[in-house]
Amino acid sequence: MNEIINEITISGSDRVMGNIYMPSKVGDATITWTSSNPSVISDKECGKAAGVVNRLAEDTKVTLTATINLNGETKTFEQELLVVKAPKEVTEDDYEGYLFGHFIGEAEGHEEQIYFAVSDDGLNFKDMNNGKPVLVSEVGEKGVRDPYLCRSKEGDRFFLIATDLSIYNRGGWFQNEQGYYDASTTGSHNLVLWTSEDLVNWGEPRLLPIAPANAGMAWAPEMVYDDESGEYIIFFASSIMNPETKYKAKPNAIYYVATRDFVHFSNTEIFIDNQCDPDGKPREIIDTTVIKIGEYYYAASKDGDNAEANGGIRIHRNKNLLDKDGWEKVLDLDELGLNLEGLKIDVLDNSSLEGPELFQYNKKDWTNPDVPEYGLMADQYNVSGGYLPLKTTDITDVTNARNSWKVLEASEYSFDYLKKRHGTILRITRDEVERLKKAY
Repeated sequence: MNEIINEITISGSDRVMGNIYMPSKVGDATITWTSSNPSVISDKECGKAAGVVNRLAEDTKVTLTATINLNGETKTFEQELLVVKAPKEVTEDDYEGYLFGHFIGEAEGHEEQIYFAVSDDGLNFKDMNNGKPVLVSEVGEKGVRDPYLCRSKEGDRFFLIATDLSIYNRGGWFQNEQGYYDASTTGSHNLVLWTSEDLVNWGEPRLLPIAPANAGMAWAPEMVYDDESGEYIIFFASSIMNPETKYKAKPNAIYYVATRDFVHFSNTEIFIDNQCDPDGKPREIIDTTVIKIGEYYYAASKDGDNAEANGGIRIHRNKNLLDKDGWEKVLDLDELGLNLEGLKIDVLDNSSLEGPELFQYNKKDWTNPDVPEYGLMADQYNVSGGYLPLKTTDITDVTNARNSWKVLEASEYSFDYLKKRHGTILRITRDEVERLKKAY
């Protein structure tokens, strides 16, 4: 019984700020929950699993009672929780700046850590913390890449999740006997997570064990809140390995886990499956980013390995976030026919770009106040060119017939001194901008 009680004890009970994990079954035991205030913490399924938290205008104490039944034996466990008062809602008009989290390289150990830059317009960024990392990982491989910043559903917490990988500590990129880059077949099965309530104080990093036992790695995570389940969906790229041959049993695809508390996770499932060539040969897919626009979720991914023909930075869409068969192709960037004169690259495909990042510009920065604008940035990895920014007012303009897509010219943006590698952009309020500037 004690092991079951340990499993169902709510972590962070003195400061509950979001939905919590309240299982109805742990091993052979069944659990029945009772909440002293179901309107604040639900104790029954109501379209979502029990544990939905409704924060009120004031801090509220709630007692949860779990009745555990195991092999005919019954035990009752109580825990008091403090549900923090609801924050002021963050509206579209509140967003006035942008926080850019990224890493800068892999030639030295300090480059594979988390760096911040801030911008008032989403185009011109200034490096923070005197060009030094803001967050340093001392867990796992002691290096972090491909970070993603997420604001909580409630608006007053922040999650930074990243790949647990240090190419520097591994001695560089090298191929194994099977012809794969070793980091993609013997990589960490963990992600690294930091949490914060103010974007300044982040606490200690935690490893999240999310990849299956036969995975080759867990790369380039992002996350999105699922309104239907009340969970955060963490998705990442991974391969599935044959432990005997050391060859990939399945090429890289995008997988996900669901969580409410970043302690308990669902089983790992396919999020977006790898595509196939016309001859049916499976392709690689990595580096997925997702944004919801209207009734659709849009995903941009690196489709195809570096040397694979017909690959690109592919955009898909899906009305049902977790329907792996529901993703339909919208376009590949190289199909838009954009003018690349003066750029370091001559094609917008997987041979030149990786690490795409989708985000929305703040309303104050739209050219037309009635027409939302979106950014898609991609890392020019093969020419060490840093990020290339694109803008669009209509992601579905597949031939750019409406001139809704454009590649920004060098005079239109600045990423300051540090090279920005595979990063993330979070929209922030004026108070958050000033808090970051004061701290860094």
